[in-house]
Amino acid sequence: MAKTYFKFRQEELPVVGEILLQLFTRDRAKFEDFSAEYNDEYLASLQAQIQKIKDLTQAPTLTAEIKKITEDLYSLMGEVIPKLDLIAAYAHRANSKLLLKSSDFGVKDAKKELRRKNVEGFFLKMKIVQQNIASNLEALTEKGYKESLGSEIEEMSQKVYNLNLKQEDKLSKRKQLVVDNNAEFTIMWKMLSDLSKTGKMLLKSDDLKSKEYMFTKLINKVRNIPVTKEVKKDKRGSESDQNKDIKVLETENM
Repeated sequence: MAKTYFKFRQEELPVVGEILLQLFTRDRAKFEDFSAEYNDEYLASLQAQIQKIKDLTQAPTLTAEIKKITEDLYSLMGEVIPKLDLIAAYAHRANSKLLLKSSDFGVKDAKKELRRKNVEGFFLKMKIVQQNIASNLEALTEKGYKESLGSEIEEMSQKVYNLNLKQEDKLSKRKQLVVDNNAEFTIMWKMLSDLSKTGKMLLKSDDLKSKEYMFTKLINKVRNIPVTKEVKKDKRGSESDQNKDIKVLETENM
């Protein structure tokens, strides 16, 4: 189940942390007066957790690596298809001398798995094609088939298989990384939520400073979202200076 952090994305939490850290440093006297928990040890743990989340940038890197591997894999799988078309053509021409019908040679099924991007399925079907080539080599050769073509397809198929293994390894690492990250992000979020809630309470006498701790304010700051202006128009469609209002709607989950 995906974790939710108000309306923030995971990658935004370190930025939120940095902002709240600045606010905490500014208002630390009030926090310490409220509770001894907000001591030097707390400050160090907050800074360390923010840094830990920052360091968890391997996920985007890993995702980029997976994307590149997948692109290479699919590209190579596409290149195999025309090679298989040649095998099918030779089998069709040698149909009368084959030990089986050319339609049963296995090429069609192998191409089907390629188009489905099913590497395991393709590899199994390809073994059947290779066996049929070996069993009907003489008949195929008479029609122009060259063993170099078979070797090329075999080499390409092995590359497809190896890329698939590499892709699965990266996907497995990313999956585990997500699990590990969630635990760290949860710790971070608990700290941020506590700072936000406590800061709003302690700075209540100063409305501006209190609002700085609100997530609804912080999200705009993190994303550099400008204040939305709602301009009312009179019946003639022209702007009415009298009705130019700036409405900032604050909603907060308590």
